[in-house]
Amino acid sequence: MFDPLLIWGFRLLDSPWGGFLTGLAVLSLLCVITGDVTSHLARRLNRGVYGRYRDEMVHQHNLSVQALKHSDKDAYKAVNRQAHEAFGKYFFSQAGAFTLSIWPLPFAMAWLDIRFGGVPLTLPFSVPGVGDSVFYPFFFLPIYIAVRIIYGRTMRRFGFYQRILTWSKHGDDTQMVPFIDLLKPSSGDDTRPEGDPSDGPENATRK
Repeated sequence: MFDPLLIWGFRLLDSPWGGFLTGLAVLSLLCVITGDVTSHLARRLNRGVYGRYRDEMVHQHNLSVQALKHSDKDAYKAVNRQAHEAFGKYFFSQAGAFTLSIWPLPFAMAWLDIRFGGVPLTLPFSVPGVGDSVFYPFFFLPIYIAVRIIYGRTMRRFGFYQRILTWSKHGDDTQMVPFIDLLKPSSGDDTRPEGDPSDGPENATRK
């Protein structure tokens, strides 16, 4: 049923190599768009769960940083353990969302295997360690990765896609406090008591 749609890209150019590579690029774009739509729908439907996981992770992390800042070792160990648990929940939830973005890939490769599986493609040059004969994954996987990267960078330039990102966003805007902040002096470190020796004679006289 989908064969006419999928094979369409391979017939855009008369050149065998040009048509083959163009068809792989079109197929990759279809996979990326379909996966992206699915992923955003899943994020939207599960934004409550994902948001709780993210907010809990950020909250526990920030508490652990505060415990370190106050040199409370016992509190840091307790909170850091909870932060790791929260991170694990959020990480695997996002891993699942990412998996939804690439679900069309194995189906595309199954279709390519039906069409081109077992057919060696002779290269116009020899690749070290590979030779001058390869199969379709040699081209399809790098093209898919390239299309996915270009798609992500390009779509973020459009206002409607930014609205989609906002629509599927989860959690509040609280950010994780970086550990590097522990090296920054507190606001009270710059205050000097009255009569500090570093004050000049004029300041001492005025006081």
